[in-house]
Amino acid sequence: MVWDDLVRQSGAAPGDEDAHAARRLAAAHVDNRTDLLVAEYNAIRAVMAQKSAASHALVGAYLTVVAVILGFVVANRADPRLLLAVPVLAAISGITILRRRRDREAANAYIRDVLRPVAVECSGDHRVFRWDDFYARQKDSRSLLYEFGLQLVFPLSGAVCLFVTLPLLGSVGEWLAWLTGLIFLIALVSAYVHQNRAHLTRTVTGALRIWWRARQGRCR
Repeated sequence: MVWDDLVRQSGAAPGDEDAHAARRLAAAHVDNRTDLLVAEYNAIRAVMAQKSAASHALVGAYLTVVAVILGFVVANRADPRLLLAVPVLAAISGITILRRRRDREAANAYIRDVLRPVAVECSGDHRVFRWDDFYARQKDSRSLLYEFGLQLVFPLSGAVCLFVTLPLLGSVGEWLAWLTGLIFLIALVSAYVHQNRAHLTRTVTGALRIWWRARQGRCR
């Protein structure tokens, strides 16, 4: 008995078997893409969570070190010029946090622009992988206050230490240490302005609009 006879007895045609096999192969291909997509998404989210936790730990460590230095200076009557170490620590900590935040923003952009289109293609649902956009919209209302509180911790504490120690400088080495702290703080502020220039532009523009409307109201 030939193959065609066996197929006819089973009630299926060779073309149907080929179509079923093609569909199974396509389904297996989609499943593999989905598994790889979910694995990559989970790996990226894990790295982002790790960087966020490390940034929070760094803020806590910096505040602890500053408190210890202040304790030595105030309570133990140590040399106030120990405060010259604070601006350098502030700049290093602040720039590190800015770098980690930029990495998280790059990861969010990769999920939005690369992974999400593939997920939509595999699932046929446009609502997948929308957490990052949703969180960004929810965060916009409080992002300015958060940035103001977080980022000013570093340059403000460093600037205060530079101001306090300025009248105490006497030797060339002390002046070099003071200038080094100043340079580090300028680098920190420059990095912050460069990374947040779009947000700062919107904030300044909004403040100018409010001021202009208030002025127009007074003129009337």
